[in-house]
Amino acid sequence: MEASAVVAGTAKLEAAKTLIDWTVTRKANEMYNVGYAVPAMPNIAKPVKHLPENIEQKMIKNDFEWAANHREAILKEWNKRCDSKSEPKN
Repeated sequence: MEASAVVAGTAKLEAAKTLIDWTVTRKANEMYNVGYAVPAMPNIAKPVKHLPENIEQKMIKNDFEWAANHREAILKEWNKRCDSKSEPKN
């Protein structure tokens, strides 16, 4: 799973909390590793077919707070570099 969250105002708060609690368990991380090379829990990852074994060393060290604080500049740069490859906006 790439992300999970409880949406504010959800009608089934306890069920949502139960799901979130499960997403961080060992069993859930083992299941994530079937399709994702880097589960969040340490010592769970096993090689995933067609991905390099050293995938973690190839990943950037992302500072999510910095990215959130610089969101507009990041989006502007992304659009400058990549938007020409997007489907037309109608």
